[in-house]
Amino acid sequence: MVLQTPLILISGVTSQLPPGDLVPGQDVYAQASGNAALVIGTDALASGNAALTNAATALASGNSALIVGSNALASGNAALVSADSAATDALSALASGNSALAGLTSKVSKGGDVISGTLVVTSQAYGAVSSTVSSGVILINFAAANNFDITLEGNSTLAPSVAPSGGQSGGIFIRQDSVGSRTLAYSGGWSFANGSAPTLTTTASGTDLLAYYAAAPTAIVGNLIAAVSGV
Repeated sequence: MVLQTPLILISGVTSQLPPGDLVPGQDVYAQASGNAALVIGTDALASGNAALTNAATALASGNSALIVGSNALASGNAALVSADSAATDALSALASGNSALAGLTSKVSKGGDVISGTLVVTSQAYGAVSSTVSSGVILINFAAANNFDITLEGNSTLAPSVAPSGGQSGGIFIRQDSVGSRTLAYSGGWSFANGSAPTLTTTASGTDLLAYYAAAPTAIVGNLIAAVSGV
C-alpha cells in the first residue's frame, strides 16, 4: 500500500510534507497568503503581511496587527490595542485605514468637555429651547440653555437663577398670554441701549424677541426685536 503525501498550499506554492510533520489542531484548516504568519489561528484567515498572534475566528487584512482580537476586524494599517466602547480591549472593534485606536483620551465626551482648538461644524449646531409659562419673578438658568421661550401670565421680572458665561449669547421669546398688557422688568445684570429697558408688545398673544449677549456673567446686554409675527 502506498501512502499519499499531503499537499499544503501557501501563497500559491505547493509543498509536500510527510504525514508525521502534521500536528492535529494546529493550522490544519488555515490558509495564509503573502507573508502572513499564523501562530494560533485555527480556521482563521490572514492576508498581506498580517500577523495573527491570538485571534481565533478573526480576520486581519493589509498590514494590520491583531494582538487580542477575537471577533475583531482590522483593515489597512490599523492597529487595535484598546478600542472597544470601554477602551479596555479590542473585542468586536473596527479600525480602518491608518487609524490607531489606543484609547479615548482625545475624544470629546457627551458630558461636556473643553475644546481648545478651532471647532468647525459643517452641518447644524443647536440646542433645545427652554420654555416656561409664568408670572412674578421668572428665573432663567443660563447654564441649562442658550435660548428660552417665556409666556407672561402677569406682570413679571426677568432674572438669572444661574448667571451666563462670558461670551454666551442667544434669544428669549417673550409672549403675552391671551389677555395681554403684561409688563416685564429686569434684574441681575441686564443692560440696554441708553440705559432704558425696552417696552414690550402688549397686545393679546403678542410676541417679542429679546436677543442677548453676556459680556460677563454680571453684564447681559439685551436688544428687543418687537412685534414678531408668525412664531
